[in-house]
Amino acid sequence: MNKGYLYAFFTALCWSTAGLFVKFINQSAFVITGCKALIALLFNLIFMRKKMRVSLLIIGVGMVQFMVNFTFAMANQMTSVGNAIVLQYSSMIFALIYESIEKKRLPYLYQIIVIILAMIGMTVFFQDSISFESTLGNALAIISGAFFGLQFFLNADSKANAESSLMFQYIISILFMLGYMAIKRDINFTSQDVLFIGLGGLFQTALAGVFFSLCIRRIPAFTANVICMSEIVMAPLWAYLLLQEAFSCFSLIGSLIMMVALMYNVTMEYRMRHP
Repeated sequence: MNKGYLYAFFTALCWSTAGLFVKFINQSAFVITGCKALIALLFNLIFMRKKMRVSLLIIGVGMVQFMVNFTFAMANQMTSVGNAIVLQYSSMIFALIYESIEKKRLPYLYQIIVIILAMIGMTVFFQDSISFESTLGNALAIISGAFFGLQFFLNADSKANAESSLMFQYIISILFMLGYMAIKRDINFTSQDVLFIGLGGLFQTALAGVFFSLCIRRIPAFTANVICMSEIVMAPLWAYLLLQEAFSCFSLIGSLIMMVALMYNVTMEYRMRHP
């Protein structure tokens, strides 16, 4: 079995902890993102020790990844969590569009079926929380999805270097945090803030970055995006286990539909590679 599938799943597993840790942090999105980026940067410098490469593509991917986080944070402030997650995972559609333009061909039928199943599953999953009242927040979530899909697509390029791009993303996030802190000045951290920012920096940023860079080299961008979609099933699971936030009937049905979409995509990928 291609290890890329497993690395993509581990990426989603790490990303899925983000919402859980944020519940315990009383700081601005700029501070949370920047602090986690600082921890991830130090983690990479100490443990990974890989030479940082520089090119317009690598820097561009780093900026794209920063925009994913920035627009998603903004979307969460202006619309519901359900809206933001569902609309951000329109990234699968964007990843498929980018891939089709590059290869100058229409998407395969199975890819279209996967997208339809996934979007139905996500809509059912968040049926109780989806609304169309926060237009700007919804628009930002879709923009985040466009950047999210673009990061998968660009990192699949043979000239890309996912590790270096992540380092640039961390640096950009830190610079924005420092700018924000210079303006606010009176920012105080509690021990709880420090603990959960630290955990978020380690799992949701540092380790997720390592697994993402490993998976994107081994499997197509669209497939990586679909597998990482399992994040939105695991995130509520942690909330249920640790915060006693119960699953609704719609959540369970939506989760099942999304898992079917994921399994169908992986199966079709295997069949196409091993006819």
